[in-house]
Amino acid sequence: MQGGFTVEELFAASVTTLDIIVVYVLLRVKGRRLVLALWTGFLNVMLPLLGFMMGELSATIFADWSVLLSGVILSLIGLHMLLQDNNEQSTMIKLHPAFIAFVVSIDAFSVSVTFGMLQLNKLLYIMASGIFAFVFSLTALYFQKKLGVKNGNRIRQFAGVSLLIMGILSCIR
Repeated sequence: MQGGFTVEELFAASVTTLDIIVVYVLLRVKGRRLVLALWTGFLNVMLPLLGFMMGELSATIFADWSVLLSGVILSLIGLHMLLQDNNEQSTMIKLHPAFIAFVVSIDAFSVSVTFGMLQLNKLLYIMASGIFAFVFSLTALYFQKKLGVKNGNRIRQFAGVSLLIMGILSCIR
């Protein structure tokens, strides 16, 4: 699957960046929104790139177990998203935009490790992840009130269930 174009990479990139909308809608950022969106987009390219490299390395080390291992890890990430609490986001308001973007983007690293083990199309996923992160950031930061997201539980639950299902499906392929 490494060279071909599939919808799986686009879906995975959009699902793994959905939490950006939740976090950024709940943050009350007044200035430096574009800087925050740029940092988020940049980190959602760099962290998945590192994750893919780690995943590909892990796939060569654990060649016989990589698909099962990546499926279990992906399922656990989805489960973590389902169990995550929203109360922690209010403390990020006074932090530097690069640090906020890093905190929001770190899950892209762990998810891309599993995608690297599954041998998904690296370039497509990384570019889609960066673009979705940037667009979702701008949307959430500039249209907070119009989006009407009260606490983001439904979006995060959807993303968590999606990753959990993708992990389970990758285990049984």
